[in-house]
Amino acid sequence: MVRVKASPKTPKILTTAKGKNRLKQARPKTATKAIPNTKTIARQPATLYICRSCVWTEAEREKDGRRQGEFLLEAIRQKLQASPLPKDTGLRAVHCLNGCKSPCNVAFRSAGKFGLRFSNLTPDNAADVLSFLNSYLQSDDGDVPEPEIPKSMRGKLTVRTPAPPLRSK
Repeated sequence: MVRVKASPKTPKILTTAKGKNRLKQARPKTATKAIPNTKTIARQPATLYICRSCVWTEAEREKDGRRQGEFLLEAIRQKLQASPLPKDTGLRAVHCLNGCKSPCNVAFRSAGKFGLRFSNLTPDNAADVLSFLNSYLQSDDGDVPEPEIPKSMRGKLTVRTPAPPLRSK
């Protein structure tokens, strides 16, 4: 075996434990230093989705001709009369959030953040849904720590989807 002195342009030949030769590229040594986290992302618009077609139960799909989702939507809108949604935050009543086996469902979505869907909610959870919305908006990536999730919503997170791409202005 011929040993070659490694230089920045010349590979170094190494002998492995099994006697085979392999090449190792000489890497120039560079100083590494910590790069401060200077990533600043402007807050992206967020949307709170409420399933208006969620039923009460399979046996009792409607009360007074209305589904539970409509009652939850109405309760949230009443709460919003006292305190409106933050700027760049929308509220959308949708036909279905695909959580029919565990009604009632709401979802939170924003570019650059995980999308979250909560199930098994009732109109009594309206204030907690809006409280969680504020925690979601304050989070960097949509992951809200357990202590910041209202107690009535803990254990009810049923879907977590990857973040959609950030929107450029």
